[in-house]
Amino acid sequence: LKPTDLGEYRRRELGFVFQFYNLVPDLTIKENIEVTACLSKKPLNIDDLLRSLGLYEHRNKFPRQVSGGQQQRCAIGRALVKNPGLLLCDEPTGALDYKTSKEILQLMEDVNHEYGCTIIIVTHNAAIARMANRVLRLRDGRIVEDELNESPVAAAELDW
Repeated sequence: LKPTDLGEYRRRELGFVFQFYNLVPDLTIKENIEVTACLSKKPLNIDDLLRSLGLYEHRNKFPRQVSGGQQQRCAIGRALVKNPGLLLCDEPTGALDYKTSKEILQLMEDVNHEYGCTIIIVTHNAAIARMANRVLRLRDGRIVEDELNESPVAAAELDW
């Protein structure tokens, strides 16, 4: 790929979910999701996505008016609206309590099944890693273990 092609690929084919949401505070929940919809040739329907994220009734609120879990759902929606082939998530439950973390993980599991995108999660939580089909462990920037998981655990069954 040429550098210009790589930038285009990132804009259209990759979704990013950050640990600390990175929402635009002066945009509503719906507007935060709409911002990235224009980057896709085949965006998802925003109202349908808001419903599946459990955010439809909060669509006109600002990030400061909703909970941390709802902000993370918005961040996931912002990444998904582009209908990416690959979703990259950096500690998506790191700033959340146990109950909300499980809800977000269930949502991500649903996203994987419903939209068919591949999800890569960076986490320090070994229980969350049990959900994965494949687990890579890194040390000092190098892969030290590459393990296939024959029996991934569903989000609802996780306990830590």
